[in-house]
Amino acid sequence: MTMIKKLFKQLKNTQFINTAFHYLAYGIARLLISTYRVRVTYAPGVDKNLMANKGVFYFWHQQIIPGMTLFFKEKATGYCVVSPSGDGKIAGFICQKLGFTVLYGSSNKSPITLLRNALKALEERNQLCIVGDGSRGPAFQLQPGIRYLAQKGNVPIIFVECSSSRHITLKKSWDQFQIPLPFSTITITIHAPEW
Repeated sequence: MTMIKKLFKQLKNTQFINTAFHYLAYGIARLLISTYRVRVTYAPGVDKNLMANKGVFYFWHQQIIPGMTLFFKEKATGYCVVSPSGDGKIAGFICQKLGFTVLYGSSNKSPITLLRNALKALEERNQLCIVGDGSRGPAFQLQPGIRYLAQKGNVPIIFVECSSSRHITLKKSWDQFQIPLPFSTITITIHAPEW
């Protein structure tokens, strides 16, 4: 039995298992997204073609799945910022498979490199998607670096308010992270740009 446990431990840490897990996570995410219905309300000043808007779009960490669903379904997959943590790398892999260009970094890890890369992305596309309260919180408080990034990139910040009709809440997570259930309705309000 001990030998089997050791073998399982070794397999768990192999590149093959790691890659298989990433693809499995992507498959589940893609399947879930295909079942969601999305309803969007646009504030005055926001173009209904999301790619036509310039700005740093942000939503809360709790609502990553609805937020990314919106951009994927609206074919507005551009640059997005993802934490370089273990969970972040899985999220980054899913985002890449969905068609986003991922910039890894956070206010805690490689903030200068992230700022440079994010400014390049804004120069190229005038648009960036980011989690407003970061990978660690505090929940529902906009990280100050986001306003700074928008100012440096000469673009507004645009809040993407998200909710889902039915979801699972991960009670032990710092932000009460929500996973919308299959066939949920995702309700989005895209607020007016703030300069």
